[in-house]
Amino acid sequence: MRSQYPAEAFALAIILFSSRMTDAFAAGVLLLLSVVLADCLKHFLEPFIPARSLRLCVCVASGSFCASVFLTGFAALGTLLDTSVWIGTFAAGLLCARFVLRDGTGTSYGELFGAAAIIWGIWILCAAVREYFTAGSVAGYVLFQTPFQSSTLSEPAFSFLTAGLTLALTNRLMGKDCRGQNSLYAAIPVFLLLHPFTIRIFGEAAGFLITAAVPALLFLSVRRTLRFSCTRPSFRGLPADLTAAGFIYMILSIY
Repeated sequence: MRSQYPAEAFALAIILFSSRMTDAFAAGVLLLLSVVLADCLKHFLEPFIPARSLRLCVCVASGSFCASVFLTGFAALGTLLDTSVWIGTFAAGLLCARFVLRDGTGTSYGELFGAAAIIWGIWILCAAVREYFTAGSVAGYVLFQTPFQSSTLSEPAFSFLTAGLTLALTNRLMGKDCRGQNSLYAAIPVFLLLHPFTIRIFGEAAGFLITAAVPALLFLSVRRTLRFSCTRPSFRGLPADLTAAGFIYMILSIY
């Protein structure tokens, strides 16, 4: 059964905010707030303006609102967002609008909130595990430090893996799948904003294009192959693609 939650928006948010438990907790609330705003705006404007104008208004408003609440919310928590991450929150807002305009929430928010609660809980749990194995702390409180903890776990490669695992577990628990979800919408903003390696020999502009194009081309190739793979319905599509992107980033980061 097809998922009834904004999987693409959640995937992008998990990639951006899954290295610390407090970040995951706050990001889940703010993202769900953006979905609700986009849905309310859609139903408010739908009787008054044409379909094209409606889509444009909802997308711009949802992206702007999402970026604003993330910037304000994390500032209140004492965390200043990097420019690249802040731009990523705008893209997450656009994905919230895409979900509302394409699928909608129906007449009741029950299924949306139920699915969001499950994916949010798994997201927080995975973020807590990552934070512990990165610095030996959870929610900023040091618990126990061991030699096997490494800051490598906070890199984007493991953010992709966390997103894929979270979505797969959510689909498994709810008996859903990610049919109709396009992994490119969640992955492309990350390819543009968070690079697995840097190239400076050809200049800044050329280096940016290369470091964004290489993982994108590899992702497209692997994504095409995964269409013919035998995977569980809960893991097929978006979760498998994001997991593959994580391994791509992991390999490219070596160089």
